[in-house]
Amino acid sequence: MAQKRLSLANEQGDTDLVFEGFDTTTDQPKERQQQQQHAIQRLQEHSDDQPMPDIDIDNDNDELVKRLLTKGVDLRLYARDIEGELHALEDEQLANYEENEGALLELDAEIRGCDEVLENMERLLANFKSSLGNINDEIQTLQSDSVSMSVRLKNRIVAEKQLGRIIQGIALSPAAIDTICNGEVNEKYLDCLVEVNKKMAYLRVHEKQHRRLRAFQETQPELERLCLKASAKVRDFLLAKINDLRALSTNAHILQSSVFLKYRFFNHFLIERHPEAAVEVRDTYIHIMRQYYLDHFEAYQRGLLKFERPVADKADVVGMEESSKLSLFGSAKPPVRDKSNVFNLGARASVLDIADLRAIVLSIAGDSNERFPFEALFRSYNLALADNATAEYEFIMQFFVSPKARQKITGSDMARMVFGHIFEPSIRVGEQFLKGYLEGSYDALGVLLCIRLVSQMASELQRRRVPVLEAYVNSANMQLWPRFQAILDGHIESIKRLAAYRAKSKIDTQPPATVRRYVEFAASMLRLNQGYNTHVVALSLARLRAEIQAYISHMAGGNSDKHTSLVFLVNSYDLILTVLHENRFTEREEEVSSWKQELAATVLEYAEVELENHFGYLKQFVIDAEQQSDIAQITSEDLGRVVSVFNAEWRSKIAAINSSIIQSFSNFRTGTEILHAVLGQLIIYYTRFHSLYDKRFARRSSGGGGTISQQPVGVQNVMVEIKKYRNNF
Repeated sequence: MAQKRLSLANEQGDTDLVFEGFDTTTDQPKERQQQQQHAIQRLQEHSDDQPMPDIDIDNDNDELVKRLLTKGVDLRLYARDIEGELHALEDEQLANYEENEGALLELDAEIRGCDEVLENMERLLANFKSSLGNINDEIQTLQSDSVSMSVRLKNRIVAEKQLGRIIQGIALSPAAIDTICNGEVNEKYLDCLVEVNKKMAYLRVHEKQHRRLRAFQETQPELERLCLKASAKVRDFLLAKINDLRALSTNAHILQSSVFLKYRFFNHFLIERHPEAAVEVRDTYIHIMRQYYLDHFEAYQRGLLKFERPVADKADVVGMEESSKLSLFGSAKPPVRDKSNVFNLGARASVLDIADLRAIVLSIAGDSNERFPFEALFRSYNLALADNATAEYEFIMQFFVSPKARQKITGSDMARMVFGHIFEPSIRVGEQFLKGYLEGSYDALGVLLCIRLVSQMASELQRRRVPVLEAYVNSANMQLWPRFQAILDGHIESIKRLAAYRAKSKIDTQPPATVRRYVEFAASMLRLNQGYNTHVVALSLARLRAEIQAYISHMAGGNSDKHTSLVFLVNSYDLILTVLHENRFTEREEEVSSWKQELAATVLEYAEVELENHFGYLKQFVIDAEQQSDIAQITSEDLGRVVSVFNAEWRSKIAAINSSIIQSFSNFRTGTEILHAVLGQLIIYYTRFHSLYDKRFARRSSGGGGTISQQPVGVQNVMVEIKKYRNNF
């Protein structure tokens, strides 16, 4: 039975099959099982009485056999046991196989069915693979066609773009051509001309690149003829509009902004396409506008001169002698000039107010019959000149200079050239206007005001970036500064002549009119020099100050009365400082600091003289006594005499000093300072006298000298008395 099962198992083949519910594997490897079976068969072939054959056992690998041999186990018995177990296991496996034979047959049928299905699938997949190969070939063909079509499409698009730009760059609509040839010159004509200019610009830029194209060869001559036709019509239009400027009633600036700037492309077109016609238009404009501005500025200048108010003549100098202003019969000349403003700036400084940029309107001034000093007329002319020059220069830059040239230096040079031709006569009118005034002007303040007006004009033109009136500004300065110096020289010479003329005359304690004229004149020039700090003005003021100082000193030195001379000097210096302070000048100004030093020195000298007149005995005694080497040399009789005189009249003398100062000085501030200076000197000398007195009689008991009949008044009592006169001014 076992052999039958083994043979059945062998018929199933050598393949190892694993079925559900069966376990045909052992824990030992297949080779080891074969070795063990082989060893058992050899053991079975011998009897127990025969010796144990040599069994080839892998001593290195079969640990079980080694252990059995080591333990002395009988291998035959062990082999029979093993064989029995194997037969039992084999019977068990065969029984299991018989029990599942139906399932195995069903599995075999299913496997066969699966083989058929897989064969069908294999055929389908083979067909599908073949179809895929065909589709791949078709896709490669389509891809190749697509690449080719894409390249052709790109080439066509590139060609279309290039041809489209070329056509768009050279093609012009029939309506635009008809407008250029037959239309009226207006805004529509301007648009068509802009389009034509673009076509010509395109042809010029791409001429080398596309010169072989037939479209270029045929279109370029036609466009050039069209440009010639347009140039002729534009030239006639511009010349007609320029001729409209000949009338004086025409407002050129309105016509420039409403017509010329609106159609400025016409002139730019002529400059680029027809330079000869552009030069003709420019020359015609220069000729007409040159006369236009000349007529207007000449008329404005003549109108301004009608409203001039003369200010000064040759006799109006700082060193003016009052008697020279009398007529033949001794009466004063009628005041035909504005004498109040010859030396005092006053309201004339308002002409420098940059907030008010209004020029004089001739019609309004004529209705009000108002008169103006020359600087106001000069300012109005300059305002008109600067405003018209600014407007004209900006117009020239926009109308006669093309946008390309405007960014280069040549564009600015062109604008300067055109402006120079137009405004040269008008600038010459302004120069003659100023020259006519300066030839007969003796008004230094008016000339200096004109200098400041020219400076303001230059700054304003620089702010506006209008660099076209430098020649006018330089010419005005070249005329004004020498005349200003000449007028100042005349003032200085007049002071010198006046000092010589009044050398022997008796002076009054009040400052002369010359001093007042000088200080008002100096204060006015200082005001006009603020913010400019011009060296010429400062030098002129220093020269004038030196001459008036010499004149005042000369006048004071001509009097034998020292007191009167000092009063005259103090009053003169005080008047000068008062006027300077009223004009808000401080000691930072050289004029103020210089005169203040003169006043301080003169006040100190006056205090000494005034003290000498009333307390001369006290002053002389103190000076002599302090020079003695020994205090004992001062006699008690001399001390007593001084004490007696001082005690008797010190109050009356202080009152006399106060009265004298009140009568001599009318200025409260100056009088107070002088009174304090005199009484301060009195306290100093009297304190020194007390010190001498105390030293002389300090050792009365030692027999160092005699005694006096009365004691001197205390210093404190004198100071209390002086305080009573502190607020008298």
